[in-house]
Amino acid sequence: MKKKTIVISSLIALWLFLMAILVDITEDVLNSEPIINFDKYFAGIFLSMRTALGTNIFSVLTHLGNWQFVVPVFLIILVLLYKKYHSFVWPFIFTVCSAELVTFIGKLLIQRIRPDGGAIVMLDFSFPSGHSTIAVTMYGFLAYLLICQLKEKTAKVAVILGAIFIILLIGFSRLYLGVHYVSDILAGYLVGALALITGISLREFKILK
Repeated sequence: MKKKTIVISSLIALWLFLMAILVDITEDVLNSEPIINFDKYFAGIFLSMRTALGTNIFSVLTHLGNWQFVVPVFLIILVLLYKKYHSFVWPFIFTVCSAELVTFIGKLLIQRIRPDGGAIVMLDFSFPSGHSTIAVTMYGFLAYLLICQLKEKTAKVAVILGAIFIILLIGFSRLYLGVHYVSDILAGYLVGALALITGISLREFKILK
């Protein structure tokens, strides 16, 4: 019982810490000139790095976070979970859908215009990054599912590293293509992490079945 209390307290503390960072970044984006200058500075660096080959490569890789790819994968995972791992179904739905809802509302409320010179035409707002959010929630939860089934520590580590690589790759692709600022990506990661922590907790403590 004491161990469970410590775990719950640690998760709550982590959740609150990440939320505080997200709130701070959001306030800075709305009111702080330094973070705006920081974002524009790095946007210029990524623009100067861009090549035709790099654009082609990252235009393909960024599809790992596009809804056209994510929705079918989400549904396939959902079907597989429903058939074999019922306890993961609702936590998975909550994790992905709650994060995307928060991201959607955030874009509408903040209405941040995307960087100039993007390699891809995007008509919606940029903060927070939906690609970063879905990367953390979907691939993060998938990694959690695999870790729960694996026994070898090396395999678990490989899954964690693989998920981190994909998440970072998707975020970097958005920066390279010039469709997001750095703070957009960080905010998307934080929204996804908050939802992921909540979703995993719901499953681990059998709150949502």
